[in-house]
Amino acid sequence: MSHEADRTTAHLGAPPEETDQMPVVPYRVLYTDLPVYSDAACRKQISDAHIAVLLPLDPDDQILELDVVPTRVSYQPGQIITWDLNNKRTWEAGWYRNPDSGRVEQAWTMHVEFTGKLIQPKTLEANRAKLADLERRMAPVAAAAGVGQHSSTRIN
Repeated sequence: MSHEADRTTAHLGAPPEETDQMPVVPYRVLYTDLPVYSDAACRKQISDAHIAVLLPLDPDDQILELDVVPTRVSYQPGQIITWDLNNKRTWEAGWYRNPDSGRVEQAWTMHVEFTGKLIQPKTLEANRAKLADLERRMAPVAAAAGVGQHSSTRIN
């Protein structure tokens, strides 16, 4: 069975896989395990996925857009992860309640499963200067977008 097939059958709440590779653009988990709904009234919860909200650590992006993705993996806020997708599993339109504003927002019209890998602590330590530089360079864009004003979205 392929590694990708293993991910397709992972249960909701599965721990993330790990990697010792540092991607060009790592992602910081801001929120995780948020309920996702198939309707704009947020009455019909989708039972086989939840939402993770990710901050791309890419200072070259002039406009910061958080990534709101469906996943079956259970991450922790603050974790640094890779961008990986499983195109064998998709969800149609999904809505969620934005944890910062409290407003209901459409998360996507169709999205494949997000399966980002957790970057191992030894790799984070070896790349500490790079990560600090990325976050320092991103700080002005993040501040302009309002990221960092909530304790769980603070850029360290």
